[in-house]
Amino acid sequence: MVFIILNAAIGASLIAFSFSVDSVRKNTYEGNALTNMTLFLSAIFIINTVSLISIVFGAPRPLCKLLTRITYMLLAWYNVSYCDFILTYNVEKKPKFLAVIRWIINISALIALFFVSGFISGVSMGKFSYTIASKTVFDKVLFGMFPLTMLSVFTAFFIVILPLFCTLMVLVRAENTKSRLLHQNLLMLCLATLGTAFCYALFSVAKLYQPLIGTLTLVVMIPGLMLASKISSNSEVWGKSLAFRTLIRYFVIYFVPALVEGLIYLGLREILGNSVAFYVLFVIATCGVVVGWVFTGRYFTKMDIMRDSRYGDAFEESITSIDFTDEPSNINKALVSTFKKYVDCSSFRMAIDAGTGYLESIFDGDDDEKIAIPADNKAFDVLLNLKHPVVFRKFAEKDYSIQSVRAEVLELLDSTKSDAFIMLNEGRRIVGIIFLGPKSSGNMFTPYDYSVFTKLYSNFFVVGYYMKNIMNESVVGTVNREIRMSSQIITSIQENMDYITNPKIDCGYRMVPAHNIGGEFIDLIRLNDHRHMFIIGALNGKGIAASMSMVILKSIIRTDLAETPDFKVLVQKINYFIRTSLPKGTFFAGTFGLIDFSTDTMYYINCGSPALFMYNSIYNNVIEIQGEGHVLGFVKDVSKLIRVKKVKLSPNDIVLACTDGLIEARSLRGETFGKTRVQSQMLENSSFPADKMAQFTYENLVQFSSRALEDDITVLILKYKGAGNKQKNDAGSNGGV
Repeated sequence: MVFIILNAAIGASLIAFSFSVDSVRKNTYEGNALTNMTLFLSAIFIINTVSLISIVFGAPRPLCKLLTRITYMLLAWYNVSYCDFILTYNVEKKPKFLAVIRWIINISALIALFFVSGFISGVSMGKFSYTIASKTVFDKVLFGMFPLTMLSVFTAFFIVILPLFCTLMVLVRAENTKSRLLHQNLLMLCLATLGTAFCYALFSVAKLYQPLIGTLTLVVMIPGLMLASKISSNSEVWGKSLAFRTLIRYFVIYFVPALVEGLIYLGLREILGNSVAFYVLFVIATCGVVVGWVFTGRYFTKMDIMRDSRYGDAFEESITSIDFTDEPSNINKALVSTFKKYVDCSSFRMAIDAGTGYLESIFDGDDDEKIAIPADNKAFDVLLNLKHPVVFRKFAEKDYSIQSVRAEVLELLDSTKSDAFIMLNEGRRIVGIIFLGPKSSGNMFTPYDYSVFTKLYSNFFVVGYYMKNIMNESVVGTVNREIRMSSQIITSIQENMDYITNPKIDCGYRMVPAHNIGGEFIDLIRLNDHRHMFIIGALNGKGIAASMSMVILKSIIRTDLAETPDFKVLVQKINYFIRTSLPKGTFFAGTFGLIDFSTDTMYYINCGSPALFMYNSIYNNVIEIQGEGHVLGFVKDVSKLIRVKKVKLSPNDIVLACTDGLIEARSLRGETFGKTRVQSQMLENSSFPADKMAQFTYENLVQFSSRALEDDITVLILKYKGAGNKQKNDAGSNGGV
């Protein structure tokens, strides 16, 4: 019964496996053929299960013989399909004569099984035995192990002899191909065939000791199918390092559990014999091996010696773990080693905007040659228009979309001795470019590399921004670097804001870092004549790292805003960027707001802001209008945790947004400034301009504290002037909420 269950389970597993084969290799000849072969083999397992059940439960003998014949016929046809697959692997036009030969062999198998007398004369299954009676070809035994029956010759021909004959032809083809990748894949297909033959030999020996093993003969097909599936999706030449890691990986993941399972079987069989207790304990032990394999396999596969060519997760973890507060030379070494280790590039070099009209390489590359690339290269504009910041040599050589600048792109690759480059852009401005040399293994950069680079683009942008503003010592200097950098950061923030010029509103703010440098910021972004966006908040942390993260976040917000008109979706994308691209543990607490002057409405999303106040001129009071929200950066998907709120603005209404530094500031007696004092300040100063209100609020806080500030202080005030200056609605207004 155990073997019947195993056959059914394997059949079901192969059906599930066929979906993964189909999804990974969709719409390719190899993919379609492998999907069909997988489903074909699963059908054979299922029919074999039905056959075994009919034998065990005493179905009529003719039915048992019929099902057994069908099982072996399908087994033969499957192996013919496998031989056809390896012979025509990566062949664009399939030779017609192979189809003729395939039909001749298939029909011969059908005739032999159903019309030759004595081919299968009976089937029986006892408690510890499984026998298929077949006429003997020779009275002598084969190699002293089992007699040569018609069925054994038939099985050996289709599982061993025919595939090995086809393997010889594949070997000849492999030796005559000039493609290293095709040569490697053909040799691996030959190895898969040899593995199937080896497994069949092992099963033949095992049947002498445990006849019921014969019910699982179909299992010998699975290793070859799995390896063929792996080969068909392989697009790179395996170097010695990868080949060794792959060998170790398969040894630990597959061979070791199989060896343990075999030893358990032999030990229990020796102690308990063919008893019921043996089968019960064997099933329990098998479950234990599977559970242990699942849990320990996760640990082993994370080890560097066992990593495969799918490097994306490990590469991402390594990039995000780089400590940008370290010495510049150490950061550079970490970047170079990370790219070389996981991407397998022979060289890594980065050129950044030097402010001179050129992109210049920082530090030394793998050679001492410095590079300087004009920032106005017309190829950059074309690639940015195509939204194609990741460029491989193969793409540059063949893609028609860049035909107008193909020469410039290839010249850039040749002059930098690269096979790929990644542009790091802030809107239309190139911050830097990462150049990657040819792969050490000799492979080209693949679609998998492209998907990884695209996914981690924001991480690379962070790297480029840090490199530009911290590691370029000609810009930053080595003395009092944090103080100089603080001044540059704050100046950059102030200059890049789109100050509100609409006559319907008066805007003022104060942003005072406690220690000359910090992660707080305010940004004002003009969407169109009738819509303006404001952002106020703080990234956790202090010093240069927090300030640089703030500058990067500010740039990303503007970049995402150009592609994301939906207000809530924009915040979701920013949350994802903070979570996945900024240093681990970074989070943002603040408020995103959007003012629509045409409808006198303010939309806002609270993202962990301590308070958002509104002075209502009609009732002459101050209320909190803080909506539901969640700090950004703790979860990847924040969509269910944030909500867009809106409030109607009337003439003389005032909105005050602040960070926790204002609310939580303490006096010498330990008393907090608190929300009540902020509300009182709004009432007292409501007649003053917005900028004066912000200044008075800060001065009152300083007087209250009577000591140096312990936290950064940021406050934004918006005074709505209202209908007296109402403008006409712009039918072309864009941007979503």
